[in-house]
Amino acid sequence: MSVAANDHDTTTTTTNVLENESDTMSTKLYDAAKAEAATVELKELERQISLSKSQASLGDVEQGSIERTNSSFMPQPKVPMRLAFGEVCTYVPAQFEEPGVLNSLKKAGKAVRSAFSSEVARAPERQILHNITGVVNPGEVVAIMGPSGSGKTTFISLLAGRNGLRTTGTILYNDQHKPTDKTFKRQLGYVSQEDVLFEGLTVFETLYYTAVLRLPRAMTDAEKRERVDVILEVLGISHVKDSIVGGVRIGRRGISGGEKKRVAIGQELLYNPSVILLDEPTSGLDSTTALNLVHTLHDLAQVGNRTIVTTIHQPSSRIYQMLDKLLLMGQGHLLFYGDASAATDYFAEIGYAMPYGMNPADYFLDVASGWSGDGSKKAKDRTSVVQNTDPELKALLRAIERGRGLESKGGTDTALVPLAIDKKGGGGLGEEYKKELGATFATQVRVIAIRSLKDRRFEKFSVDTVFTMMFVAVLCGMLWWQSGLSKNTGTTEGAMDVSGVLFFMLTYLSFSLLFSSIFTFPNEKTMLMKERASGMYCVSAFFFGRTLADLPLDTCLPLLVSTGIYVMVGLKASVGAYVLSMCIVLLVCFTAASLGLFLGAWFLNLKRAQSAATVLMLTIMLTGGFFVRTTPAWMSWAKYLSYIMYGWSAMVKLHLRGALAKCGGENPSTEGICDYGALGVVKSDAYGGTEVSILLCMLIALRALVYIALRYRAHE
Repeated sequence: MSVAANDHDTTTTTTNVLENESDTMSTKLYDAAKAEAATVELKELERQISLSKSQASLGDVEQGSIERTNSSFMPQPKVPMRLAFGEVCTYVPAQFEEPGVLNSLKKAGKAVRSAFSSEVARAPERQILHNITGVVNPGEVVAIMGPSGSGKTTFISLLAGRNGLRTTGTILYNDQHKPTDKTFKRQLGYVSQEDVLFEGLTVFETLYYTAVLRLPRAMTDAEKRERVDVILEVLGISHVKDSIVGGVRIGRRGISGGEKKRVAIGQELLYNPSVILLDEPTSGLDSTTALNLVHTLHDLAQVGNRTIVTTIHQPSSRIYQMLDKLLLMGQGHLLFYGDASAATDYFAEIGYAMPYGMNPADYFLDVASGWSGDGSKKAKDRTSVVQNTDPELKALLRAIERGRGLESKGGTDTALVPLAIDKKGGGGLGEEYKKELGATFATQVRVIAIRSLKDRRFEKFSVDTVFTMMFVAVLCGMLWWQSGLSKNTGTTEGAMDVSGVLFFMLTYLSFSLLFSSIFTFPNEKTMLMKERASGMYCVSAFFFGRTLADLPLDTCLPLLVSTGIYVMVGLKASVGAYVLSMCIVLLVCFTAASLGLFLGAWFLNLKRAQSAATVLMLTIMLTGGFFVRTTPAWMSWAKYLSYIMYGWSAMVKLHLRGALAKCGGENPSTEGICDYGALGVVKSDAYGGTEVSILLCMLIALRALVYIALRYRAHE
């Protein structure tokens, strides 16, 4: 029995040893296969990149454009920038702000009470970023990854100084400069997630006007054009430089989404910034285009020693291998920061090993979203899937806290690399940065005016707009055909017909411009904020540039329509009367456009601006004197605020003066002025000079209000 037992134990031991050796051998084979697959994939990636580089260089040589490698001829940034951020926490209001008048009244009441109270009451807040810490050195490409809602856009906007939320912690460039410093913002290149471009400009025009406004005034125009050509070649969009950007607003198709993203990046590269911040530049792009874009960013970082930080939502495995560092976020927490190649080992050490053959980026997003465990084996039904998720990341955060001692081993080294900082030159910026002033005020106004003219020409002179106005002009001419002849205006009925067409012409043209002008500033709000944050121009230059651009755009169609109506209706056939009539029409149209610009600039919200414009339009029209002849005494003041009344009164006095019978004994000294009372015209003078003067004053006052509103809202 004992011998048999011993034989049995020996057999069991031998079996266990064989099983262990088999497991060890399979593990070694598994690791070898994994390493071999990774080596083959890396070699294949290197081969494809070298092949694409050689093909690109051969294509450039064949075209005779360039003979240098991509990004090698970009000008070097003057000062490398190291980015350091520590314990960054951000807070947002915890309560949803209810819209409506009652909520506005409540806020006003709270503001009044707080003004008379010594206690400072802070609204309840919710923390969305929790102690984000790290360092980005020059020459590195750092990718911020995380699921939707993890705080990627909030964090990178803080790095760019474009976020006004309450934030604690430190964000410093070269240990001194804050991103919110006005003089330092020009050294930051920030590309937002949305492509903020002028749809009516070509690719070259977009980059050229940006270069004129942003590059130093010491550079000549030829040097600025050369810089634009360099950027076009670096980003690979020189073949579409004469193509229009296009978009929904102008109703024309243009360049592709990837090319738009490259144009947006090119706008920031023009100034040759030391730091480039990008918010999801690969979103909406195919894998090949996204890989080429990241490869360009990698070359810009390596060749130019630039600091590049970008948010990437879901990169491919090839894109992930090109990243230097990874900053992984989940629910506003920092889950990992360090070398991208060491992230897999780090998560394996804290208990989150990545399955073989999986894209690291996909796995990290799953982990940051709260997924835990091997879903392929355990998640066979909906209940098990829920059990294997951790939406609040409690288990992961506990594992990270336990593994803090492994950070140096896992590649999360955030040690500062000292850089030489010139204390005399403003902390590394140097005196030459302070001497490099942008474009002059006159250049800013000129460029903004030309750019606005080219961009808005599609919108102002679209087929729909021109057809609508021409149709209304023909309709008015047919309905009031030759009503303005002297044989028809001698009667009260004929004079009423002429006054009606004059009132309709002024009302239609002015209200058309009023509502079209409302869209101007709300549609350009994002562009204005972006360019103002980059220090490209001042608000006054933007205002005067847009005013100059509005003159020809708001003149052509009203002049054409009113001329057609003037001829078909048969108004006074004299050059003087025609010129004065057109001047009055343009004055009324410019005043209405100024009112629309003011509403758009003040609200910067299309819905609110349109609501306010509708109320004002009805008030101005009803108090214009044509519909209501006898206004109650307590409402008589309202008609003096109607620019339609002044324009219509001046037009009636111009075309109907002396047409009706004389007044007789009632007012014999004034020629026909008593008959205008039946038409609702204010009895100021017989020629309308007073009305024209009041219109000029209203136009100047409204333009001043536009500037004040624009300046106030831009600073907000």
